[in-house]
This record gives sequence, structure tokens and C-alpha cells, in this order.
Amino acid sequence: MSLFPESFEQPSGRAVLLSIKPKYADLILAGTKRVELRRSWPSNDIGVMVLYSSAPKQRLVGVAFIDRVEECDFESLWAVADANGGGVTYDELKAYVKGKKTAFGVMIQRIKIAEVQVDPKDLFANFTPPQSFLYLGPNDFPRVMRAMFPSEGSV
Repeated sequence: MSLFPESFEQPSGRAVLLSIKPKYADLILAGTKRVELRRSWPSNDIGVMVLYSSAPKQRLVGVAFIDRVEECDFESLWAVADANGGGVTYDELKAYVKGKKTAFGVMIQRIKIAEVQVDPKDLFANFTPPQSFLYLGPNDFPRVMRAMFPSEGSV
């Protein structure tokens, strides 16, 4: 049984809405940043990230389909970031993961740029940008996809 209606491409695993600084969201959408670096990651199987570009943009800008997630120590994470366009310097990554024994490299399989950049407040009552991520329920993902990709039809 799938959590996602059939009209839109169905990711394997759950969907999350991920808050990302505009600089990094732009790099992901350009295809040059192929790994998202995170201090923490949900334990559940996540198949797709809906990208929320934080202030000043504050819009849903696209989706990234996940290939795999690598949990690693700092040096291994740096190797993953360096090899996959992590978008940060060694020192920036070190400062970001300071105090963590392990962190996560979320490997991006492919991206889909939104036809329409959507204000999430138009989709979610009382939307507050998540500090890290927000699980999208089985009805939320198709609604987000319809809003970002109106030319792909309705569910």
C-alpha cells in the first residue's frame, strides 16, 4: 500500500519538508550540491525531501529524491561532502557538526524544480518553518506537488 495517490510520482519511503538556507537550496536545484548535510536525520525511511528555502525567500522551491543516507563521523562526512558538492568548506562543516559524534549525508538521486514557488502558509494552516524537518502526511505530499507542479494535473 502506498501513502501517495497515483497521479504524482511516488517516492519510496516517507516525505519530509526540509528547511534549507536559500544559498544551499539554490545549489541543490542547480544540481551542483548532491548531498544535504544534517546534524540529525529521522530514523524512518525517507524517500523525498520537499525543499523549503528559508528567509528571505520562504517558499517551497522543489523536491529532491533521496538515493541513500550515510551516517558518518566528521572525517567521513567531509569526504562525502567534498566528493558530492556539499557546498561548505572543511571549517564550516566542522563548526556545523561540532559536538556530534556522527552526522548525516543525505545523498540526492535527482531533483525536480518547482514550476511555481509556493508559500507554505497557503497550504498549511499556522505554518511555522521547521528547525530541521517536518513529516508530510499521506494527503500533504500530493497537495504540495499539485501546488508546485500545476501542469501535471490534479489528483
